[in-house]
Amino acid sequence: MLFFSNLDSGGGEMSKKEWTLMFYFASDNPLAAGIVSQLKSIKQAGFHPEINVIAQFDPQAEGAPTHVFEVNLINKLEAAEKYEIGSTAPDVPTLVEDRLWGEQKSRDGGLIKDRIKESLGAEGPRYRPPTPPAGKARTDDKIAELSPRKSLTRFLEFCRKHYPARRYILFLLGHGLIVGSDIFLFDEHATEHSLSLKNLGKILTDFKNQIKKDDQSLELVSFHSCSMSAVEVAYELQGTANHMLACEGPAFVGSWPYRQILMHVFQNYLDGSDVKTTLREIFDCCLQNSYDFELAGYSFDLCLCDLKKVKELTTPFKELSKALKGGLTDRLAKECILLAHWDAQSYWDEAFIDIYDFCFRLDQRCAKAKQANSKLQAIQKASRALRETLEPGDNRLIVRSQIAGPSYQYSHGLSLFFPWSAPINENFWPNEYEGYKFEKTFWRQFLAQYFTETMRDPRRSEPRPKGKPAYKPTLVEDLLEEVTTLAWGGQLGDQGSGTLDDPPGTGKSGPEDPTGRGVGPSIKNYPPYTREPLAKGKKAGKLRR
Repeated sequence: MLFFSNLDSGGGEMSKKEWTLMFYFASDNPLAAGIVSQLKSIKQAGFHPEINVIAQFDPQAEGAPTHVFEVNLINKLEAAEKYEIGSTAPDVPTLVEDRLWGEQKSRDGGLIKDRIKESLGAEGPRYRPPTPPAGKARTDDKIAELSPRKSLTRFLEFCRKHYPARRYILFLLGHGLIVGSDIFLFDEHATEHSLSLKNLGKILTDFKNQIKKDDQSLELVSFHSCSMSAVEVAYELQGTANHMLACEGPAFVGSWPYRQILMHVFQNYLDGSDVKTTLREIFDCCLQNSYDFELAGYSFDLCLCDLKKVKELTTPFKELSKALKGGLTDRLAKECILLAHWDAQSYWDEAFIDIYDFCFRLDQRCAKAKQANSKLQAIQKASRALRETLEPGDNRLIVRSQIAGPSYQYSHGLSLFFPWSAPINENFWPNEYEGYKFEKTFWRQFLAQYFTETMRDPRRSEPRPKGKPAYKPTLVEDLLEEVTTLAWGGQLGDQGSGTLDDPPGTGKSGPEDPTGRGVGPSIKNYPPYTREPLAKGKKAGKLRR
């Protein structure tokens, strides 16, 4: 006899299933309303006794509790050992009966889970759902909502302990932009509002280490979030999940067709299909479903990559970083780098570019240079080698990469942090970025030099027309210059459009959505002063009033 939730809140052993599909909906934000339809589509997919489907939903409404569902729990019990793929019932399903209840009581004072057990009649004794993790905790003598870090950690531990399986898939839906931003899995009511890339890597590493003890694997982490298909993310997650599914550009609530995804997983298990076939079909489902978003004017890109092969990027990336740093000291090579940066497919206020496309445009720009030199040749060689590593294929790093619509037509799978000027977020740059595993590629060192070498000279330092004497500032002007430099904090554009908030047309809230600030201030690399600053140890000259 197969038991579907045969671990009660008092403990015990549960049989290991084939799959556990974990859905973590970080929706304590304006995304919440759209999540309900996603939950319903998951329920409509049906069920299989060898596949656990667990979902956590955190509503936006203040005071609303976090819900954890074992999807189709009651239907599984009533079906005994049978399965059902794709619900054909004309009625609209509800998830209330699938909610996992702890010690919550009904109005008559009895436990809600006891009432459900009684309503099941002969199947009642088999209804022994585990107690779900709490969405809140007591801190400093008050009840506070868990941070995304603690919430995700508890959810994964709950699934590992109560729903063990040979293989796991984690679907994460919420605000994205984890590299250089502070909005990933944004939670309005938590004291710690978002999750950093380092903490995400640690959480998934801890989960992987736990399930590895029982010869289990995390086959896929699926980011139903904006701009998560980044090379920095891939590096941080290597050694955790085997594969990653994500977009370089925006993602939309509704673009992941969860009903069809689950139906493919159920059917593939029946057919004995291998894991790679299942993952490719999940990719195809998301891509095909997103074509219709073009009718609303939205473009889309998607990438499935093999995280076990990320290390193949390290050597060619080091060579490219080295060649680009060398090129910055050569006028012609620096122009080619700037123009290739300008050409390349970009995302989110020009803060990210597609790696493959940048390498392609580098090669093209260097090839068109009138006078070839050793620095241009080194850049071409390195860009071609890195591009070759990023070519797609079933047994390659990029398993699949496709686009729908013109806005992201030059996307090839993985993006790279490459703003035009130094980030204004001092917490992120350079300290946080330096702490990424991607640091081993020396890309940060190139960026630091790029920001310096491509910055325009201050107005008062630029060549003046013939016959015009150098301008001598007054004392007041000099003091104002110092104040201005301090006020700008070292970079221009902070008050402009240089945020990584969701722009119009992403399917999420617009500029009023208070989900954090970005790091790419402007495509203009202007200095935060109008004259050259004094070198250290140099005394100021005499000022006139």
